[in-house]
Amino acid sequence: MSGGPRWRFRRMVPAEINQDPVQGEFFTSASDLAERLVRESLQNSLDARSGADAVTVRFAFSQDSLAIPPSDAVRYLDGLAAHLRSDTPESAAEREAVARAQECLRMPMTWLTIEDFGTTGLSGDIKGNDPKEPGNHFWGFFRSVGISPKGEDAGGSWGLGKWVFPDASMINAYLGATRRTGEDRTLLMGMAVLKTHTIEGAKHPPYGQFAARTDARDDVWLPTPIDSGTDPGFVETALSDFGLGRRDSPGLSVIVPFPKAELTPGAVARSVITQYFLPIVRGDLVVEISSPGQRTRVISAETISREVMDIHPISGAQARERDEESPQSLAGVIRLAEWAVGAGGSDLIRMPVPTRGSVSLSDSQLRDLRSRYERGDRMAFEFGTSVLRRGETERTDASFRLYLERDDELAVGHDYFVRGHLSMPRMDHVQHYKARALVTVAAESELAHLLRDSEGPAHVQWNPHEQRLKDNWVGGYQRVQDVRRAAAVLLQRLVERPGERQHDALADLFPADPADIAGRGRSGRRGRAAPQPEGSPRALASPLDVRRIGSGFVVSASRQSEVTGSEWILRFAYDVVRGNPFTAYERGVRDGIPDFSAGSGRIEVVGRLADVVPLSANEVRFRALSEKFAVEVSGFDSRDVIVDLVRADPADGPTREDMSG
Repeated sequence: MSGGPRWRFRRMVPAEINQDPVQGEFFTSASDLAERLVRESLQNSLDARSGADAVTVRFAFSQDSLAIPPSDAVRYLDGLAAHLRSDTPESAAEREAVARAQECLRMPMTWLTIEDFGTTGLSGDIKGNDPKEPGNHFWGFFRSVGISPKGEDAGGSWGLGKWVFPDASMINAYLGATRRTGEDRTLLMGMAVLKTHTIEGAKHPPYGQFAARTDARDDVWLPTPIDSGTDPGFVETALSDFGLGRRDSPGLSVIVPFPKAELTPGAVARSVITQYFLPIVRGDLVVEISSPGQRTRVISAETISREVMDIHPISGAQARERDEESPQSLAGVIRLAEWAVGAGGSDLIRMPVPTRGSVSLSDSQLRDLRSRYERGDRMAFEFGTSVLRRGETERTDASFRLYLERDDELAVGHDYFVRGHLSMPRMDHVQHYKARALVTVAAESELAHLLRDSEGPAHVQWNPHEQRLKDNWVGGYQRVQDVRRAAAVLLQRLVERPGERQHDALADLFPADPADIAGRGRSGRRGRAAPQPEGSPRALASPLDVRRIGSGFVVSASRQSEVTGSEWILRFAYDVVRGNPFTAYERGVRDGIPDFSAGSGRIEVVGRLADVVPLSANEVRFRALSEKFAVEVSGFDSRDVIVDLVRADPADGPTREDMSG
């Protein structure tokens, strides 16, 4: 093995800054590892699509039966053993992980491979190492940290996502074999991401490469891949050892040696469907998952409806928090996506983007849409808007689409957001409604480019406070909010009925004019009503009664009402001198200083003869199981509490006129 490829970490010079990687917690485990691995792998593959045919991605697990014996695995570990240690372990978990990594070197090498087909492979100059390497994807995969060569239409953009590959390995290393379009060779190279470490007095950086052996000094060394044109024996052996299908087809094969236990075929299948259901339904992506002793799963446009029912449900506390990822909820959005893919231009209802201040619908249009929504018809909207790059004077017209349906079987509503082929799973704005919404933005549009700048390295949500958004776009904050909230704003107009929002019904808890909470004052100025004595009932006729008690309030049925089975959304916030109390509360949440959190233990929500489901830190949904139900919220300080109560079920309840008596 003296002349074969090896792992190499250069020696650091005395003046070099010591810095450990900040992309993730290495030598540790994480519950979302499968999600991150699938997200990065499929995103890279779809970004490298070479034509109109579907991209196929194969996940293959060796398990123990296909593991490489230690005597053969040594060819892929040469030079790595001495570096797999931590001089100053920071925790017991890290010490345990380092010991496990060192133990791996003496065991048969299990592996997980991720291969894509119908892609270009890692294009670009294999000897290029310039910070400005646009389009050099080989450089981006093996030689850059935090710099991406991808264009604006791509899914990823930070250059950090690839670190999930070493993070997936118990030895924090990965190999990559690529065959590029137009070339008759396969290139093999690897990277390890550890920590700054010292061996026999020599300090080494966190990053090491598995590359062709060379005697070049560290100060001039540039790692280069093992080339099947010059070392066909080694490359062919590697393809065989890891069961790779990379022969004549362009693409990339990633090898994760000693994958962590969190990575299982089932976890991968769940993550594929959860995060990439739309490109699969569109026919842009096919995913295969194989493991010895198990059936090979093929997730495609033809099979996804069956495969989704075979994924394992989330258990424990996450099951309620992530109900949109349950098999039943996913099956629903897949059906909606299938309908959306087949919907034509004549199915689209075109209108300006709805905002809280304006929904451009006539009374007759609104009546028609409400009727369709009540019937459970699926509806498709195309919302027009515009964006402005910083430094430019001309706005660019843009649009996005919303596909919407009512589903009374849902416990809470769900919305799904997709930019190009990439889902944003960490946003949910329609929980108040029994509805399912799918928002899509075309990858090549200027709106998609704006939204891409609002995403952090994980690409899981559109954050209107992201610095890149502020740097590159004028009015980016409002545009992100418009897209995020469009479904919720439209749904509010589709489901509202006179009297459904009970602002005036809670006058005993509103020291200010309750109409202010709806965004309009009856008198044009804030007024203050004299508070009623503690425990006194409301004088207004209403299905519900709200009374002060101790450090909070209690919601119950009023004397002559029939509320059994009804469902309600209850929000609460401290009163403010100016503005909307709920907006002020949300601002505190965004700034990391909320006034309170119902999940913190200080604010307690107790339901008697009522099912209570927390929706957020200041919001719950409850269902009255009896006329004698009560929902008690306590733990507030001495400030006035503002309460907002909305009927959540499609009820034929009393109108505002009936309730205001």
